[in-house]
Amino acid sequence: MHIYTTGQWALLFFFYCFCGWIWESSYVSVRQRQWVNRGFLQGPLLPIYGSGAIIILLATIPVENDLRLVYLFGMTAATALEYVTGAVMERLFRVRYWDYSSQRWNLNGHICLSSSIAWGFFSILMVRFIHPPIARLLLRVPAWCVDPLALALTAVFTVDAVRSVQAALDLRETLAKLAEENEALRRLAKRAEV
Repeated sequence: MHIYTTGQWALLFFFYCFCGWIWESSYVSVRQRQWVNRGFLQGPLLPIYGSGAIIILLATIPVENDLRLVYLFGMTAATALEYVTGAVMERLFRVRYWDYSSQRWNLNGHICLSSSIAWGFFSILMVRFIHPPIARLLLRVPAWCVDPLALALTAVFTVDAVRSVQAALDLRETLAKLAEENEALRRLAKRAEV
């Protein structure tokens, strides 16, 4: 596997964020029979997919020729990312973006054994079949264009992320206020009944 520059890693991240957004939005939309934007951001990116792809690639580059190690390292890295992301998102926004509580062998609902096993197989699929043609395309991008393109995408992504986080925090605050007001109304209703 090729050793990438920082700009190339950034382009890979954004590419896989976009692919993940297409995959998840399409899958959920088909299941719900209406369009569902599964992104946390306003733009068509799901950072968990980009992060997952990069984590899997970083974890498996040293062992890419041994499929057993690709499976093990990819599974471990992706599972760790999924747990940390789920826990942080829930703590920050008080919302669970996924929940494995109903699955057997889960840990706090953020990860479960069946998903971890799937991450291992996905790691093999990623390293052997998905990433090689993407890597060939990336290496065709002229070197002079990689860093400016990565910088431009990073700037747009950063603005979108800041706005989306602010909107989520505002929503959390609004929901907390509504819950307080709802409790106050319940107390008033009980007093009125008495």
